[in-house]
Amino acid sequence: MKQTKFFIGIIFFIIVLNACAKKQYEIKSVNGYLVEMNNAYDDRDGAKMSSIIQPYKIKLDARMNTIVGEAAKSLTKAGEQSVIANFTADAMYEYATDIWGPIDFAIINNGGIRTTINQGPVTIGNLYEIYAFENTLVLIDLTGKAVKELFASLALKKMEGFSKSIKLVIKDKAIESFTIGGSALDEEAIYKVATVDYLAEGNDGMAALTLSTGYKDSNIVLRDAMIEYIKNLTLENKLIDANADERLDYKE
Repeated sequence: MKQTKFFIGIIFFIIVLNACAKKQYEIKSVNGYLVEMNNAYDDRDGAKMSSIIQPYKIKLDARMNTIVGEAAKSLTKAGEQSVIANFTADAMYEYATDIWGPIDFAIINNGGIRTTINQGPVTIGNLYEIYAFENTLVLIDLTGKAVKELFASLALKKMEGFSKSIKLVIKDKAIESFTIGGSALDEEAIYKVATVDYLAEGNDGMAALTLSTGYKDSNIVLRDAMIEYIKNLTLENKLIDANADERLDYKE
């Protein structure tokens, strides 16, 4: 019975195709023009559309305007150390440790942080602006040799944000000293590194991260992890704060 229905369906499909094939269409001309979307349209009646959008806008505004923390000072990307990257990497380190247990360090690119955390109240909307991408927090296993390759390449071009578990001294665009968790880098060891999936794919000059020997994806967007982390700071009566410190030292 099922087979009979199948053949009937095929026959019907062929008949439809044949019927359509008899109709011939030809494009006679193509015209186009640009319409500038400016304030000339602001006075047009959009009451019906507004009535549809407004309930969602109210809910969205309420969420985006929710204050989740307070910054002791403005955290920027300026200078030899990006203070906001320091804060982000340390947060990633703690958050990843809560998920997977002890890790060695966290790394984030400055380009993945879009703007400044301004002094004062910080809202969910602010964090959507700062962490605008849908990158997820991941954990990779990386040999010491690959870790050395990663930081050597960054020292030549630009330095990204990494957690305070690392102490790095750069001289003449080369690594002079490097410790992780207070110990010298062991090129044969395996290090657990928290980062985002975008960087783990080797993007933004971090090709060494593709040499990983293990990979775990939390499926948690970095922005959501940062929102939760900052909420927990607030519950502990702590402010959002970070400084340039001894994790990175450029020698003349």
